[in-house]
Amino acid sequence: MFLFYFLIGAALLLLGWLALRWYAEAKPEQIITAAKWAGGIVIGAVALWLLATGRLNQALITASALAPLFVRWKALWTRMKNMQGPSAGNRSEVVSAWFRMSLDHDTGAMDGMVLQGRYRGRQLSSLSLADLLEMLPDVRIDDAESAALLEAYLDRAHPDWRADDSGPAADEAPRGAPSAAMTREEAYRILGLETGASEDQVRDAYKRLMKKMHPDQGGSSYLAAKINQAKELLLGG
Repeated sequence: MFLFYFLIGAALLLLGWLALRWYAEAKPEQIITAAKWAGGIVIGAVALWLLATGRLNQALITASALAPLFVRWKALWTRMKNMQGPSAGNRSEVVSAWFRMSLDHDTGAMDGMVLQGRYRGRQLSSLSLADLLEMLPDVRIDDAESAALLEAYLDRAHPDWRADDSGPAADEAPRGAPSAAMTREEAYRILGLETGASEDQVRDAYKRLMKKMHPDQGGSSYLAAKINQAKELLLGG
């Protein structure tokens, strides 16, 4: 019996480790999808257990009685969040083929995790300028959006990096507005807001971010274009 529980515990630890490793490397869209599937499986398992024990009808009656209270609580919670406005410490996030980039709204600090290549799993802030410049040509060849994000990071972390940029296609680095389609979920992440944020919250987040990321303020033209794209999508133009 001890061996049985030991094997079960070891299996659970292994599954937990694999889940944490996947979570560290997964894109936000994959995490959201996995959470939805997990929630559906849990709800289905609970429903089967209630059905097997003959408690399903009682559970449905209880849920029906509590549903109006839940709807009122959710509406009240949404109004309270809208009245508070964006909270301190919000972070914007942009994900590309190579990077998961984040921008701290309070400090303007930018960082990102490398999602592929030799430095996969490393934070950009942990890499030297030589490492970043070594990676840049491969990123430029593979994905224009990722190259624009890496250049934006270099502009903030190493303002004089272009003097050392002698890699291939250095003069062909992508500029201008992003062309990829954007989902509403991505737009909320770029502005550092939760899904369903009010129009006032969207406008406030947009104004605060543009003060830091506008090219005239030393920001990134690419990220400014992403912020504009997010605002236009959420506010309808």
